[in-house]
Amino acid sequence: MSAHSSPGTIHIGVETDAAGRVSSVTLLSTRPTGLGRVFIGRPPQEAPKLARQLFSLCGFAHAAAARLALASARGEALTPSETFSIAVGLLAETCAESLRSTALGWPREGRPEALAEAATPLREAMAAARLIMSTAAADGAFPERRTLSSAAKTLIDAARALGLDAAGTGAPAADSLLGAIMAEARGDAFLFSAEPDALQPADDVSVALAIERNGERFAAAPTLPHRIVETGPFARFWPEAVIERSHLAARLRARLHATSQALNMLWRALSYGEAAADDLMSATRRVEGEGFAAVETARGRLYHWARLDAAGEITDYVLAAPTEWNFHPAGPFAAALLGAEIGKGEYARLRIRRLAAAFDPCVAFQIELREQAHA
Repeated sequence: MSAHSSPGTIHIGVETDAAGRVSSVTLLSTRPTGLGRVFIGRPPQEAPKLARQLFSLCGFAHAAAARLALASARGEALTPSETFSIAVGLLAETCAESLRSTALGWPREGRPEALAEAATPLREAMAAARLIMSTAAADGAFPERRTLSSAAKTLIDAARALGLDAAGTGAPAADSLLGAIMAEARGDAFLFSAEPDALQPADDVSVALAIERNGERFAAAPTLPHRIVETGPFARFWPEAVIERSHLAARLRARLHATSQALNMLWRALSYGEAAADDLMSATRRVEGEGFAAVETARGRLYHWARLDAAGEITDYVLAAPTEWNFHPAGPFAAALLGAEIGKGEYARLRIRRLAAAFDPCVAFQIELREQAHA
């Protein structure tokens, strides 16, 4: 999300030395915590709809995670048709969120008219994704898949018009909005990439245990012992992204690669009725009355955990979002920026903004740059 969005804010404090090298990074999030409390006391069937209303970004993913966690807490399994609908909705939302965030959230130096030219395909992409998600939310994706194929085709065509590579390499067409953004990212190689410590499905058990033990305290600043954990496209598609010399370009390439993959998976699902649901979601029940779910979103792995009482009402609820991992005070964003030579003045500020946009938080960010004037 861009530096001018809402609600909540990540405050990024950066200090540089006289040579323009980052000597200190502080991160403070004013994003509301304890949002899981709004589910407490409610019957489980209300939670998915409430989750979708509560979160303006990745609302379908939150609703899906709520549904999976609560079904698991009740000891129930979703039907294949229900699982298919969730997978289709997640894929459509990932495509739309990634395209919107890249097109609107990248701090640009270039022509403002390039964004105006992309307005129509971006609107078409968002409208097509909303149609798919609304049908999927009503568990209609499988019976309506042939109708939804038309919406998926519109989404694919809009993504191509924005410049998304049909081959799925993550390298956009040069004469497009995404191509112009990539050119700016490639032209600013102030950082080089190191392999991320990716949050994996194998980590889900550790995350579930941490939530059970520490609840909201863990969810507000999630981390795993002795690790700087990252989640999201760059963590998942590092091998495809490392070809880029610029770290900004590598992150952008990973995001576009993930978008292409999601589009291809969506098309296959609606064309052939087969969705790779295991790659997108999981749910477990470690203790009777408790459920834990993980879903892949545009920004990374999202977790929901729920506890029910004997009457079946929600008594405790915790969610951990991708942004909290990536913008942890000692997390991957801070680690990437610390020691970087960003220069001085407005260009230094632009580089911080671009790196933050490349990590793609789901809330706004504000930057405070403190520069040492003399050695």
